Amino acid sequence: MVTLSVLVATGKTAQLPGHLGRGLTNGISSSEIAGMVTHLAFYAGWPNAVSALTEIDKVFADRKIDPPALAAVSQNPAALPASDAARAETVRKTVAPIAPKFAELTNDVLFADLWRRTDLSRRDRSLVTVAALAAGGDGDQLTFHVGLALDNGLTQAQIAEALTHLAFYAGWPKASAAIAAAGKVFAQRTVADTSSGLGVEVTSPGQSPAAGPASYFTGAVAVTSPFKGTGGARLGGASVTFQPGARTNWHTHPLGQLLIVIDGQGWVQAQGEAVRAMKPGDTVWIKPGVKHWHGATRATAMTHVAVAEADDGTTVTWLERVTDDQYHGPA
Repeated sequence: MVTLSVLVATGKTAQLPGHLGRGLTNGISSSEIAGMVTHLAFYAGWPNAVSALTEIDKVFADRKIDPPALAAVSQNPAALPASDAARAETVRKTVAPIAPKFAELTNDVLFADLWRRTDLSRRDRSLVTVAALAAGGDGDQLTFHVGLALDNGLTQAQIAEALTHLAFYAGWPKASAAIAAAGKVFAQRTVADTSSGLGVEVTSPGQSPAAGPASYFTGAVAVTSPFKGTGGARLGGASVTFQPGARTNWHTHPLGQLLIVIDGQGWVQAQGEAVRAMKPGDTVWIKPGVKHWHGATRATAMTHVAVAEADDGTTVTWLERVTDDQYHGPA
């Protein structure tokens, strides 16, 4: 992915066919390649992406990969991380007064659409972005995206290895500048992780309230007190309050999910199994990859703490809504 990103971003189309074939042989899927080019159109420009598509089409034809089949790849959007609200607000405050349409496109198309597509995981989107920015010498943007890459599941060692690999394809000066920028972010993260001197972070109830997105929930849902592990930990979560009748969509978690009910009454169901009741003090474990939903009862609100680990930057895959017929209590 690093090699292909650099070649597309720098317009090296003559080198693409061999590396595209190698990428497919090494396990990159055709849908991931399509997702990479779409992503790079925003970060390296449409001309570079369109030029790359000409070569990709030839390789796909040689391998008998059917381009129309790529349109069938699931595009159920992934959830935006809780931290995106702060990023969007920064864009509104600093960019919108100068270029309002650019700010709108940045928030509504780049991050609320492109970054939520599921043909690439958030981890891999960050890898592609960091590679393209490093190859282009875009240091100002690289600092933000190295931090985002760490949030999305890339480790410092993986970022350093990607930039080392990139040196052979984009040149030593670009790699050196990128490594220097990444090093500053790594140092800041280390200071932040150890600044309290205690090794313990306490998140109080009701912090950073946000409404549960209507695309993932039915009814009134509030998400508060989000938390995330530091120092490479993949654990994160939040407190979620469902008003009567509110519930999640069907969804899965790549590494499972733990629910700890702290107030009210709720229901939870795995696909193909009976609906189960939840009450305060209950802990509920949903196994990795199990399609399920959870929420309040029809008559009573419910609050739980939801905890999950990220796999390649992805913690949840959202699916279709839970219909009124599916939403009921235990038989």
